[in-house]
Amino acid sequence: MKRTRGLLLGGGLLFFTAGCSSPPLVDLVPPKVPPEKTVATVNGEPLSLEEFDNEFRLMSIYYSAVTEGDMRTIKRRLFEQVINRRLLVQTARKIGLKMTQEDVEGTFRDALKDAPEDFSAVLKVQGVSEQAWRRKLLQEKLVSKLVDQEVNSKVKITPGEIEDYYWAHLSDYWKPGAVRARHLVVKKKSDLKKALDSLKRGEDFQKITSTFSQGPEKAEGGDWGLMSTERISTAFMRALSGLRPGEISKPLKDDFGYHLFQLLEWSPRRMRSFKEVKDRIGESLLKEEQDQRFNEWMGDIKKKAVIRVNQEMAPVVGVTLEGLREE
Repeated sequence: MKRTRGLLLGGGLLFFTAGCSSPPLVDLVPPKVPPEKTVATVNGEPLSLEEFDNEFRLMSIYYSAVTEGDMRTIKRRLFEQVINRRLLVQTARKIGLKMTQEDVEGTFRDALKDAPEDFSAVLKVQGVSEQAWRRKLLQEKLVSKLVDQEVNSKVKITPGEIEDYYWAHLSDYWKPGAVRARHLVVKKKSDLKKALDSLKRGEDFQKITSTFSQGPEKAEGGDWGLMSTERISTAFMRALSGLRPGEISKPLKDDFGYHLFQLLEWSPRRMRSFKEVKDRIGESLLKEEQDQRFNEWMGDIKKKAVIRVNQEMAPVVGVTLEGLREE
């Protein structure tokens, strides 16, 4: 991985020019594209068939066994995403948003954290150059910085809004009752008798369960953890309801065999406190507001854009391009 990482990071330096006294700038101006290889133009900038093809090949690493119909839908969405990203890169350049050398190197470093040792070979098999891969990553990083600066950083959720939401949606914060128990299940009555005889001799229920039980919790001594009462059958609940912690139920028979339970803990149904859920509510409200602001902001950018799609390229791209033209 060290060799591959060094190669990619070193190559990544081709994408920015560094000055001694100022942070480097990432050059993401698209190259010239012949008309016959242009799938679309975005505010006059060409989107090449090669660029879309590279995007699709990179995406294909994560897709397998999809139907032809699904693949057409995937390609359509990908085409829209590529156009939107081009618009956002243009916006970033227009306002002079810069990427530092640390941004660039960090982008590649993060991308390679979970990459296989033979990542260069993976790209080669997909028919994608490392240069195209690097360019896509840098575009995504620049767009991320743009959205953070122009949208996300301007959204604030106040403590009052969070608390108001909690009280207005109080019914959403009921925590169902839960019970923790040890469960022993055997198919034969003779095995049940052996377990009961062991209990009479004073042996520990956990040890008995580990020895005789045929249930999935056997390795944990029958302990099924703290389980919501909504997931427990009525028969099992009846067997547990009369027990105190540490007590063992009477045998219960059903289609799966013979059951014994040892109650460990009851957790009654209760309302989650504001303190328990306020961080989660805050994150949810923030994300919701950021998404709404982004959609509005992106909509304004697209309204002002001139997007021309080359419909003749549709058979080559393998996706219906109708309806993508916006002027």
